[in-house]
Amino acid sequence: MNLGRAKLILIVAFTGLNLFMSYHLFWPDFGRLTRVAVTVEDQRIAEVFLNHNNYFLDTAINRAVQTSDFLTVTPDQNVQRILLARFIEGGAEIDFSDNVTYCKLDDEQVAIHPNGFIQTIFIPSAIITEHDITAIEERELLSLVESFLKSKDLYPPGIQYDYIEVKDDKEYIIHYYQLIDNTAVYASQLKVFITNGQISSVETFWLDLEERFPFREIEVISALEALTNMVHEIGASAEPRTIKQINLGFFSVEYDAEKWEIPPVWRIVLDNNKRFYINAFTGNLEQDTTIIPDQLP
Repeated sequence: MNLGRAKLILIVAFTGLNLFMSYHLFWPDFGRLTRVAVTVEDQRIAEVFLNHNNYFLDTAINRAVQTSDFLTVTPDQNVQRILLARFIEGGAEIDFSDNVTYCKLDDEQVAIHPNGFIQTIFIPSAIITEHDITAIEERELLSLVESFLKSKDLYPPGIQYDYIEVKDDKEYIIHYYQLIDNTAVYASQLKVFITNGQISSVETFWLDLEERFPFREIEVISALEALTNMVHEIGASAEPRTIKQINLGFFSVEYDAEKWEIPPVWRIVLDNNKRFYINAFTGNLEQDTTIIPDQLP
């Protein structure tokens, strides 16, 4: 018997066995990791449809299959407790009316609503810069605002800058949302109202994660399906619009409840800063926001 040929046959046999075992051990997971929800042809067809309706993609699309579950949330009590503690320690006037807690301390007034919404008003407005606000770079303005919020215990954990709404040359609204487990929760919002370099008020609606069940995760619709559903809902654009962002997160309207579930959504941002939320399970339009003026340059 040819010893070399026998060794070759054994090597081939063992190699084949290893490949067979590897396929059965690892292929199911490998398939899940590489499985796509959108093929190249699907994307081409979707983009033709979008372009025909005057929408043009200016962002990358994740074509892989993605899954999600619901988030069970409650209003963040810790944000309220920290704020109240500062007011009580400072000897604030506190009043309860219609289930709303009102606090007044020097030039600062706070209203804490039962659904977790908090409004802080500064009378007179708090000066953050003596300079012309239109001449300040965005990064510098955000740094000034961040320092002020921290000094007033109004900078909750997980805060993430979103965008600046410019109502006119002197009036800005800075928008933030919340990150929970590194996931964008657009239902949580913090808004800072600025006029002539002075902060007039801050609005906060922050959430706390009550429950999450990874084993309940199911496949969501693709980003391209969300885009086409948006067009079906709102119709063609009268002028060309660029799609700047499409991100998976969570969104719901404010609930007057102790605990509720919020669904995953695809948030779509156009070049005119109009935002749409498409339910990532049902494909329905969750909210059509009003057009937001241009952001700070």
